Amino acid sequence: MDVIELDGVVKTYGDVRAVDGLDLRVRRGEVVALLGPNGAGKSTTFELLLDLVRPTAGSVRVLGGEPGAARARVGAMLQSAGLPEQVTVRELVRLVGHAYPRHLPVADVLDRTGLTARAGRTVTALSGGERQRLLLALALVGEPELLLLDEPTAAMDVLARRAFWAQARAATANGTTILFATHDLTEAAAHADRVVVLAAGHRVADGTPRELAGDGDLETAYLTLTDTPVGDPR
Repeated sequence: MDVIELDGVVKTYGDVRAVDGLDLRVRRGEVVALLGPNGAGKSTTFELLLDLVRPTAGSVRVLGGEPGAARARVGAMLQSAGLPEQVTVRELVRLVGHAYPRHLPVADVLDRTGLTARAGRTVTALSGGERQRLLLALALVGEPELLLLDEPTAAMDVLARRAFWAQARAATANGTTILFATHDLTEAAAHADRVVVLAAGHRVADGTPRELAGDGDLETAYLTLTDTPVGDPR
């Protein structure tokens, strides 16, 4: 079953085409990395899938229906997400959990994301990496069928990244599908079943990390596909 279906999707903002004729399929249980330079359309694609914006043209389907109808079955971890500062970690996870028709026990989610020892702390007292783990906890608490993760390991150190992906992979064992955007090519190669490369709102490549790398490496393939000069910080 295709959990994500985008057909000929266009999203414009005035004269800017953030997404331009995008076709994409993601099957149940896959872990798919979305790569591309800044402005390639990654964040807009996430917003379309979450029904935060509507396509100018084309169709978007999530879990077999309209994106808005699937919200209770989708967990999201977005770069732009704000967090209330003066509530505790435990309180916030419990509050978000109650917004879903079904949810995991708060203690289990905190344990899975390594936040048990931080449960009584307010959000303002967390480090950058701990905030990222809290965002993952909020994305997981509703037992989502689809996880949308935008730069999920930003601000995490090496050990925290390993723990993060162990937890994310554990979710796929129960059938959860993951689409994640990243600038970290090593992370994409290590954790994605498939890599989709966007440039200027188009899909320019779609395959396993090995298929895209060919006889070289994924970084070289990415730079060639996106026409990104060597040394460009994107």
